[in-house]
Amino acid sequence: MKQLLLLRFSAMGDVALLAPVVQAFTQRYPNTAITLVTRAKFSVFFEQFPNVRIVGADFDGRHNGVNGLILLFNDLRKIAAFDMLIDVHQNLRSSILKSLFWLVRVPSFTIDKGRTEKKALTQKNHKVRRQLTHSIERYTNVFNAAGFSIQPAKPFQFPPFTSANDELAGFLNQQQINTDAPWLGIAPFAQHTQKMWPFERFSPLLNHLLSGPPLTIFLFGGGAAEITQLETLRQQFPQAIMVAGQLSLAAELALISQLNGMLCMDSGNMHLAALSGVPVLSIWGATHPDAGFGPWGQGNEAILQISTDVLPCRPCSVFGNKPCWRGDLACLNIISVESVATRVQQMLTAGIAK
Repeated sequence: MKQLLLLRFSAMGDVALLAPVVQAFTQRYPNTAITLVTRAKFSVFFEQFPNVRIVGADFDGRHNGVNGLILLFNDLRKIAAFDMLIDVHQNLRSSILKSLFWLVRVPSFTIDKGRTEKKALTQKNHKVRRQLTHSIERYTNVFNAAGFSIQPAKPFQFPPFTSANDELAGFLNQQQINTDAPWLGIAPFAQHTQKMWPFERFSPLLNHLLSGPPLTIFLFGGGAAEITQLETLRQQFPQAIMVAGQLSLAAELALISQLNGMLCMDSGNMHLAALSGVPVLSIWGATHPDAGFGPWGQGNEAILQISTDVLPCRPCSVFGNKPCWRGDLACLNIISVESVATRVQQMLTAGIAK
């Protein structure tokens, strides 16, 4: 069996976006095994695919620094004699690993992240506006360049996370859930402030949504700070169910797959929901779907944003990690509670019909 080494260390959403590519590969090339180097916690995205081995990269410990990468290189060489390396991360760590494998004559292929065209899209003046290649398609292009012709499913849906069935069932049994009401996930957070709709607006939003027909709301997030914020929301609306900090990633994904819709930002949760076959309503601020990070397999119905005709400064960055040029985050603050509520109700109607 041929052996392929695949590198994508982080972030969660970017690693999850590999799942449709890896699935398509395993279906088309059953006689080639993949060893994927990523964070160990992301192995759940690939556990259902045959001939896929996950090597957990410990960049905070054993694999830290150049010496740590040499240890990782030696660890990998003990696993298999690799025929090829595919780098879909393209950072300093992956470059060092490619150089080490080049010394032992392992050929490599590297993703084109489109940095020049992304810079043109996000520059302050004279933006070059066009729809750029989606991240999943960029991953696919590397495999094609390496001689592996694949076509990821669009839309895609994670295979069932059967290992989490008992955990999720136990969690749901502890809740008081109206099984006849639609299930809505709400994930208010993203990595950067420039991608987050003001948190204080979620209280009037929930008040609006819960004043209508019966609705079950699940609150998603991660980390102590986000859980604290969500807890303040749950105290106002005790019927909302706190998911953050309660479930393993596998059980959380199993729950997401049962939702009728997910309200989120341009974030990892957007990708997890879209890759679970769930209708998404994603709010966009400083970033823009044209950069190639939109919800896979979904269209304009999954995007809520202020038009670039109204705010020609958008997008001001690819990842939302740069200060607002205007200084007022109008791209997020202009979006009203009423507009979000209307779009959520439209999404849920479509999700129930589906």
